[in-house]
Amino acid sequence: MLRWRIAILVSAAIALSYLDRQTLPVAIKAISRDIPLTNVQFSNLQSAFLLAYAFMYAGGGKLSDALGTRRGFTVIMIFWSLACASHGFALTFAMLAVSRFLLGMGEGGGFPTATRAVAEWFSVKERATAMGIINGGTAVGAVVAPQPAGVEIEGRGAERDQPGGRARRG
Repeated sequence: MLRWRIAILVSAAIALSYLDRQTLPVAIKAISRDIPLTNVQFSNLQSAFLLAYAFMYAGGGKLSDALGTRRGFTVIMIFWSLACASHGFALTFAMLAVSRFLLGMGEGGGFPTATRAVAEWFSVKERATAMGIINGGTAVGAVVAPQPAGVEIEGRGAERDQPGGRARRG
């Protein structure tokens, strides 16, 4: 029973990573008020994330092999959380691109570590089901992200537009 709770917990972590990455397309209009971005720059932000993400599949796997599953996942999640938070401090396109790259680095280690968890906790005949649960987190994060992100951004935009309201990064 514990192993299925682990699969659900890892799925929730993967859902969070997808939630993080899916907020940029929703927030881009609001971000563009502070950091004017062209379509090419937006594309470059996406590419910065995906480039780092792709390379960190191997790097994240190596990290989890060296640290173990629990420590590796902890380091990866802390790194991607800090990278996600760094977006709020970006003042220029370059700073935003660095934040996206760092987020890709952090999130890229998630799937190799999740795969390691499945290999450690599940029998061969249960691994496909466990990976299905974990991969379900990708869809949950991608589907859930736009609505709360949009509501938060709209709320901050309304606050910003009030007399005496301050511009706040979201």
